Amino acid sequence: MATFSKRVTSTGEVTHQAKCRRKGHPTQSKTFKNLADAKKWARQIERAFDLGELPKDARQADAAHGSLADVLRRYRDEVAPNHKGGWIETLSINAWLREQVEFTNTRISDLSPTVIATWRDQRLKELKPASVARQMNILYSAINKARLDWGVPIPDCKVKRPKQPAHRDRVLTKDEEKKLLAAARKSSNDYLAPAIQFALATAMRAGEIINARWTDVNVERKVCRVREAKNGTPRDVPLSTAALATLAGLDRSTGRVFEGLTSETLKRLFIRLTKRCEVDDFHFHDLRHTALTRYARTGMNPLQLAVISGHKDIKMLQRYTHLKSDDVVALMG
Repeated sequence: MATFSKRVTSTGEVTHQAKCRRKGHPTQSKTFKNLADAKKWARQIERAFDLGELPKDARQADAAHGSLADVLRRYRDEVAPNHKGGWIETLSINAWLREQVEFTNTRISDLSPTVIATWRDQRLKELKPASVARQMNILYSAINKARLDWGVPIPDCKVKRPKQPAHRDRVLTKDEEKKLLAAARKSSNDYLAPAIQFALATAMRAGEIINARWTDVNVERKVCRVREAKNGTPRDVPLSTAALATLAGLDRSTGRVFEGLTSETLKRLFIRLTKRCEVDDFHFHDLRHTALTRYARTGMNPLQLAVISGHKDIKMLQRYTHLKSDDVVALMG
């Protein structure tokens, strides 16, 4: 029986997906710009089912994508490079092709929930649930791309992702902040302490801080332009008095604001710093949590906090503002 679903993209483009299921046959699906074409294609597929044949376009797709490995390679080469985190997808897929040969050599027609679940359970023996869930996101992105856009007859093979751990709620105490900054000022890298102070003042991500250039800083408007945000939307981050004071102590003749740091250098320095100061279970990204929580405690509303953080979804922002009942009581007066 054929089913049809209407989809509207973020740009307003309307498409219609036709899906045909029949016991003993792999599920067939294809997306069209208008419903009439989708219904015409579905009738052809159902006739092929009635005759016990694999539809012609399915045979062609099966020849081009005989195994999961073929789908993954094409996704790696054509799709991943266009994603902001595409390099992570590429690394994961290359690792699967090298180390998960039995799984990636699975024929498209043999893919099933059992096959995916077996792979998932094996990965859970080697990786944390959150890591396996991220890998499954990549896998299903490739499968869905092949099924919807490339016409590959991949059977429905969805399985439950591993349960995610609770979201981190680690925030820096004032005493821990004093210890970290005192030790950071003694570091051989003069940019470490200012980077920490700037993160606490702006709630910017590590990558945003590293990539910030002096041409992005407008002292008169008191904003720093983030050109490459995680969600793909540039934003202006408000600069507090503390943030401006931190910038005032840096060399303005360089291209980048924190010229002496790279993402990898900052990561390594911060890990060593927290160990040396015995500040347990604290990551650089937790400075963002800390900053937003502190601003929330001043009484800022979610919309004001979103201007600082860049979150489009207020629900996502809730993960970063770790207020306790005592904080709310203090605001209530």
